[in-house]
Amino acid sequence: MSQLVRPLRVALDVSALRLGNAGVARLITRLADAVEARDDVQLLRIGSGAAPAPGTIGRRALALRLDLAWHLRGARREAAHIGADVLHTPLPRGPLRPGQPPTVVTIHDLAVVRYPETLSGWNRRYTTRTLRRMLNAADAIVAVSQDTAADIAAFAPSTQTRITVITNGVESSWSVPIDGRPTVDGPYVLAVGTAEPRKNLPRLVEAMQLRRDAGAPERLVLVGADGWGKAALPDRPWLIRLGRVDDHELRLLYQHAMALAIPSLHEGSGLPVLEAFAAGLPVVAAARGALPETADGAAVLVNPLDAREIAAGIDQAISRCDELAAAGRIRAEAATWERVAEQYAEVYRSVVSVL
Repeated sequence: MSQLVRPLRVALDVSALRLGNAGVARLITRLADAVEARDDVQLLRIGSGAAPAPGTIGRRALALRLDLAWHLRGARREAAHIGADVLHTPLPRGPLRPGQPPTVVTIHDLAVVRYPETLSGWNRRYTTRTLRRMLNAADAIVAVSQDTAADIAAFAPSTQTRITVITNGVESSWSVPIDGRPTVDGPYVLAVGTAEPRKNLPRLVEAMQLRRDAGAPERLVLVGADGWGKAALPDRPWLIRLGRVDDHELRLLYQHAMALAIPSLHEGSGLPVLEAFAAGLPVVAAARGALPETADGAAVLVNPLDAREIAAGIDQAISRCDELAAAGRIRAEAATWERVAEQYAEVYRSVVSVL
């Protein structure tokens, strides 16, 4: 491999930002900013454009165009046109054949393979036809956790030698207290994430009802956009659904909550866990998927299929607040985006043979 004589030109596909600003979209933005700050990488953002309103025909048409044209051919064509050395697709979408420039793909989870019933019909059908071919065509694959890496290797064994684990980061700003109060008063337990079946919200509501019946004062505050196939939740005076909120409000919610509950049936990483850790908030999380790995001993882990265990875990997280907050802050301080960007730069360099 030749010696680096100029910044590596990396085309990062940011088209997902046109379809939402939660979850993976937030991670794409943070990664782009961190990589862009490096002197050895010239980041070229491709795929940006207008963002149609959620639920509109224009939004659905854009999603189809991205899946059927942009991800399969358009992104690589654009990357080549602008002279990129590497194409980075930060979603399980990408070219189905090897080509130039070489491709790095990030996989956040394989829930669509392991728990297909929790995702939309289109995602299931599209993934069945493309995912294995896309992984086999990629020059390098980044998994955001060891759990996701194991899922990829089991699903596409020939990719095992091309998988690198790079765990997500969290901005240090989440650890800085800010003035003000959230829109919710009184003690509450917080849940953050797009409302979809694998978030396991009905069992969380059931767990909170058990706690309320036992005299616990905390309400449950749900934050996050509506997703596919969301389960109907009962109307309860102590159940508050805020929907999508901006980062300022989310920081206030973390700052004043009693605990974060994330009893998901599967997560490939769990960004809210790191954000809560940075804010000094105790966490109760499912003992499934990558959540134990993300928590790294700093959270209370529970069986997400048992509402009573979730309720007991919330009680324990609140009672161990100081201990868990201290452990969580240490965990968050190690999860810097600068570290993430350095590891991605190494992966980018590994797929470039001539510069």
